Amino acid sequence: MKTFDPKVVMNYCIIICVIQFSPIVAQQQTEDQDDESRQCCTNGIPGIPGVPGTNGLPGPFGPKGESGVPGTVGPKGDSGLAGVDGIPGAKGDRGEVGSTGQKGTTGKPGPKGDRGERGEMGLLPQQPRVALSAVRTTSMGPLTYDAVIVYDKIYANEGRGYSSSNGTFTCPVSGMYFFTFSIMRTKNPEEAYVCIYKNDIELVCVWVDNEGSREHGAATNSVIIDLEQGDEVSTKLIAGYALYSDRDAHVSITGFLLYANQQ
Repeated sequence: MKTFDPKVVMNYCIIICVIQFSPIVAQQQTEDQDDESRQCCTNGIPGIPGVPGTNGLPGPFGPKGESGVPGTVGPKGDSGLAGVDGIPGAKGDRGEVGSTGQKGTTGKPGPKGDRGERGEMGLLPQQPRVALSAVRTTSMGPLTYDAVIVYDKIYANEGRGYSSSNGTFTCPVSGMYFFTFSIMRTKNPEEAYVCIYKNDIELVCVWVDNEGSREHGAATNSVIIDLEQGDEVSTKLIAGYALYSDRDAHVSITGFLLYANQQ
């Protein structure tokens, strides 16, 4: 906007006023002269308009106007810089247990660990004890039939499997057993022939011939057998043969449990 010098404006206004009010002033002077006789005092001639004053101080703020109609939403601005991390909030309540996830792949084996300390010695399992040792103190035979040899003097009968009334061992505990038996023939020409049986089934035998000699002859044999509880073991003198024995116990049997079968 174009601005003017105040002095120039003021001079311009004075000139305009002089031009406009000169006739009026002249006429007024004539009228004033005629009235001088009538009036002692009269009003003077109005002066020319003064120079316009400068702008005044701003007035007080008016009341707030009504809100205008909301404008259209402008385009989204650029993202601002990330703010400073806030203070962590209080710990929240524990959530519900989630569903079981899928099984992951098996990882690689880890390194071998250090060798641990040696543990204390454990207790051996309780082993059932079964043992038999018996002898016959009298001779026997010859007979016309196979006869069970009865051992009348007992040294051991652990487990109470042997009966001296019938010469039969009845298995009290299922397991593996070892048996050995020995015999002696008489000085007479008779030979000795004895076999050991399991439930009347022949297992092994021992035989002593006379070899043309009238001296005693002796022999022994052994067997390991698997027995079930209730099985019977016995030795039999075969028909036609004879045994020699006396208080020095030349005919004997020994047997014992090696180990029990697992249940």
